[in-house]
Amino acid sequence: MKNSIRKTVAAFSLSCFLGLAGCASGGNESIKNETAASVAQKIHDGVTTKEQVRALFGDPAQTGFTDSGHEQWQYAFTDTHDSAMNFIPLYGDLKQTSHGTEKTLSIIFNGDVVWHHAMSASKTTMNAGVLH
Repeated sequence: MKNSIRKTVAAFSLSCFLGLAGCASGGNESIKNETAASVAQKIHDGVTTKEQVRALFGDPAQTGFTDSGHEQWQYAFTDTHDSAMNFIPLYGDLKQTSHGTEKTLSIIFNGDVVWHHAMSASKTTMNAGVLH
């Protein structure tokens, strides 16, 4: 009886570890669930202010200026999941692959008001190891 409980606990612990080891995310969580359509409902070019953008999405990951001198804010979020093949002994040591989605929200201001904005999401694949 004790042996079967130990096996069950060990199997559950291993399942939890493998489930957590295969996921990674990073960036601005406020755009995690956003789409181009949902952002278009929240940000209106020529109307929405910097303070409203900051209230919606928080501080940007990057700021800068365009060639014409307009301030630009960038928000980014990446969510990846490791391939199941990464956990195959030996193969996983030679090649690691992860797949996911990278989202970017770019906003250009004219003074304190949004001039243009764009939200994009793209599928990403990252390879590492000797066989990549």
